[in-house]
Amino acid sequence: MSGTFSNDLINNTIYHLLNFEKHSSFQAAAREAAVNNNFQIVLLTEDFNQVFTVETLHRTSIEEAVRLRIEGGIGPDQGNVSIMVDGVRTYWGTVRINGEKYYMFLVDNDDSYTSSEIKKLAEIIELAMGMWNYSPVRDVTAEFIRAMRRGNKSLAYILREEGNFTEEIDSVFIITGVGKEEGFKTISSLEKEIGCRILKIAEDDEICGVVMGRVSTKGEEEGWLLEARGRLESLEPDMVFYANQVRNVEGAADAFQMINEAWPFIHSIFPRQKIFTKYELALVGNCVNIAMKGGTVKKNYMNLLDPFLNMNEGKGRQLLETLAIFMLDAGMNTSKTASLMDLHTNTIQYRLKRIREILGVDIMKATVIPGLVMALAMERIEKITRAF
Repeated sequence: MSGTFSNDLINNTIYHLLNFEKHSSFQAAAREAAVNNNFQIVLLTEDFNQVFTVETLHRTSIEEAVRLRIEGGIGPDQGNVSIMVDGVRTYWGTVRINGEKYYMFLVDNDDSYTSSEIKKLAEIIELAMGMWNYSPVRDVTAEFIRAMRRGNKSLAYILREEGNFTEEIDSVFIITGVGKEEGFKTISSLEKEIGCRILKIAEDDEICGVVMGRVSTKGEEEGWLLEARGRLESLEPDMVFYANQVRNVEGAADAFQMINEAWPFIHSIFPRQKIFTKYELALVGNCVNIAMKGGTVKKNYMNLLDPFLNMNEGKGRQLLETLAIFMLDAGMNTSKTASLMDLHTNTIQYRLKRIREILGVDIMKATVIPGLVMALAMERIEKITRAF
């Protein structure tokens, strides 16, 4: 590419970007510069949410470009990269606006410019942002997620319309104790495989988001959950909260509220578990509600465990612990119970036989399981409460 053409690109861009008499804002100036020089600009937050976009040619989606960028690595050493997206070359870099870091990628519509010209173009655009005192508008995606998480449904509806989030909401999630780069990579690959749109933000050691555009049927739901669970477990998170089939803003806000209420107690009930669905969340919420209210309902549940508490303390506690691990931690699987307790399977089978004899019921009976699970869960909460 000749130096004359390069100078024409830069000079023409500068002319439009810094035409303060004609334009009222950086946004307007940037749009005219992009149209006249046949390039595109996309500015994103550190969570890859769009805050400013100038599209002059629709040959690929911004979402696909972002997905490939995330999968290629988003660390500090990955600042300036070039990525091909459906035959279109995108150029990525970072810019700082008012001290905050943003990602900016440029698209050369006809592949007319060299990488050095694009790099110079990016420098000019960043310089113009400063001269215009440009500040990006609010991150609508992040505010939409935060509004639902806070339970502000009316604001969430406004932001949903502003952000044009027209798809139905399938589920919400919070992941803790996972690095942003690895977490975003996993979420991005799931997004492509299950054919959905995942809005997400990273704050401190949490990744929080909503899954949109894919409302599961019963059979599909199981497959998606299994796929997501396997991927998330490979990240070795501290905790994952996941609630599906929320359908709309109200359902998403209610699901986040359920997570917030269960969060402080969930590890007391499920100390060996890291991934929690709406079923565990609902169980914990009910247990906490009953425990706080006390009264007859709580007494009725706790009375189910009296036969163990009235036995020799050591033997009774041993059987109660076995039953709790069997029902709450091992999915009522004797082999897994034996593994968790570091005992032989025959020992667990003998203890379960004794438990059935003491209670006088079949603990695997459908009408017995719910009551025992609630009682055992509440006993674990009570144990923590007694410790304080």
